[in-house]
Amino acid sequence: MAKGGIPELLNFKQKGKDMNEFIKVPMGEKLSYCFGDPALTLMYTMTTTLLTYFYTNVVGISVAAVGMIMLLSRVFDGFSDVLMGTIIDRTHSKYGKARIWILRLALPYALAAVLLFTMPPLGDMGKIIYAFVTYNIMNTVVYTAISQPFHALGSLMSRDRRERDVICNIRMVLSITASMIITAFTLPLINKVAGMIGNTQLAWILVTAAYATVSVFVLINTYMTCTERVQAAAKEKENIPFLKAFKATVTNRYFLIALGLMIFYTAYQIIIGTDLTYYCQYVLGNVDLVMPLSAAEKVATIIGIAMLPKLLPKYGKRNLICAGCVLGIAGQLLFLLNITSVPLGIATCIMRGFGIAPFYGVQYSLPSDAIEYGHWKTGMRVEGLMFSSMSMGQKAGSGITSAVMSSVLAMAGFNGLKATAAEQAPEAISAIKTFYLYVPIAIWVIMLLIAACYQLDKVYDKMMRELIAREGKQNPEEVPEMVHTGNQINVAIGRVYGSSGRQVAEALAKELNCRVYDRQIICLLAEKMGMENADLDQVQKYLDAYNYGEEEITFSPYAYPAAGVAGDLNGAQIFEQQSRIISGLAQKEPGIFLGRCANFVLENRPHTYSFFLYADDAYREKEGREYYQGVSLEELKEKDKMRNDYYERFTGIKRDDPKHYDMVVNVSRTGVEGAVTMILDYIKGKEA
Repeated sequence: MAKGGIPELLNFKQKGKDMNEFIKVPMGEKLSYCFGDPALTLMYTMTTTLLTYFYTNVVGISVAAVGMIMLLSRVFDGFSDVLMGTIIDRTHSKYGKARIWILRLALPYALAAVLLFTMPPLGDMGKIIYAFVTYNIMNTVVYTAISQPFHALGSLMSRDRRERDVICNIRMVLSITASMIITAFTLPLINKVAGMIGNTQLAWILVTAAYATVSVFVLINTYMTCTERVQAAAKEKENIPFLKAFKATVTNRYFLIALGLMIFYTAYQIIIGTDLTYYCQYVLGNVDLVMPLSAAEKVATIIGIAMLPKLLPKYGKRNLICAGCVLGIAGQLLFLLNITSVPLGIATCIMRGFGIAPFYGVQYSLPSDAIEYGHWKTGMRVEGLMFSSMSMGQKAGSGITSAVMSSVLAMAGFNGLKATAAEQAPEAISAIKTFYLYVPIAIWVIMLLIAACYQLDKVYDKMMRELIAREGKQNPEEVPEMVHTGNQINVAIGRVYGSSGRQVAEALAKELNCRVYDRQIICLLAEKMGMENADLDQVQKYLDAYNYGEEEITFSPYAYPAAGVAGDLNGAQIFEQQSRIISGLAQKEPGIFLGRCANFVLENRPHTYSFFLYADDAYREKEGREYYQGVSLEELKEKDKMRNDYYERFTGIKRDDPKHYDMVVNVSRTGVEGAVTMILDYIKGKEA
């Protein structure tokens, strides 16, 4: 055996891998990771949708006892999630901080799954104790220990948001397919095996063992093929203290949004997944309807997820999730027209499937985005704790929902050994209807309100540019997915505040397939002055105090607490450093330069064009109120005065003098789209 044992023996596929954090992940690697999700979904679906049925209808444990088992288990499960997240964040193995745990836990995961459905003849109390112990071994210990690193691995394979979205989309298509297969075909398969061998209990064990064996091989392949490329966290020399990491996690607004959506989605999943079997058996009168109804929803979800790569760049996560929630509500209301109509039931399932697809497809890229947001805001990356907290929320939603359902059904007199509606108490039938028909509407409404608070789509690209620059990864070789666009055109945009300069710049960058350079220049300038670890807003304010002052003051980074070792610089030297940065960026990777005297600095460069944007006061006042979130027109004009003084002091010319620009545009007359069209037409004419 190779030195290092099995981990080293199975590590041969990692040799010579491209470790660039922004690489386009090879499709084979994407699939190796994404197929790991069905391997986990097999047992997760078994424990969330079929285990309650197994306990109540196969081995005869009371529904109240099942609810108590699941509720108490979540108390332990919450601690294990946080513990495993902390372990991942503190793992510094040669084989990765997350990947190694997938290998270590693959076999225990399979064994725990088989034990879960191996119920010995111990009597009523003995069965309850055995169920409690094996359920916690499986969920609290083993599933937590393997699922947390698996989720974290997805955020460690690439830092490119679009790559992570694609990975998540593929992963969720495979996950929902596996869930559909398990939900629709496991019971018929078990019944067929039971008929062949004449033992229902043994049939559950054999089918579970077959699923578990397949899962082991799939998870080992995930370990062998997938690569942890994100090294930002690895550069931190010391482990982040738990309380500090916990505070950074629970104060991250986008983590909280992702967590809230996950909790209520899980509640929805448990209610539909568990109650569907009861609803078909006791309300529709045919338990075999579970398969077509479940398949209708799952297939619609798969189709919806497959559409996301085209829809996400255009509409964003927030808008698609909100639209999906509205569709889900409409689907539930449709079924209320006739709650025993199978065609209406199928139509409702299809609408629900398309409705849940946007969230389902991005559910694990949301915390990845929140990790980047937290890193940007606090300077800390806490993948393990953040994903473990997500899992804790997911399991809490699962456990509490299962417990509440079990308690309500128990109080209503539900008896799992009764085969028909006529044998059940009327209150039990009423409870089954309420869970399937009305509770999902409330969940959809809550998810809609939570999703409406998600605003990261608007600022994510800007945030990542700043974060990358802060980490010193500006070279094209280091960020291949954000450079090498083939664009040779530089555009310098000067503007008065409130004339939609940034919106125009971003739209131009999209059309020209290039970057917008603005605050990134401040990041690079801060690095030159030894302030790369400082908060960017504070750096900007500190530089502004020198740049826009009337006197010539020497800047000393030592006066700033977060500064490094750069020497003293006067205003002219700072301007010179900034000009060199702009010239270097224009040469390495042409793009859109917003402000920063770029039209002056790049005046003589080929394929370079400059434009000045202005607007009337009414337009600027509206922009100040809406885009700048309440900034008055007077404040905008004061900023303009400061910029004008700065520009004239270091260039010797007036910033708004039209003879120094190729074109001057009144955005209040053209609008953003019109301004972009005019600029592009001008550039195309000159480049022709």
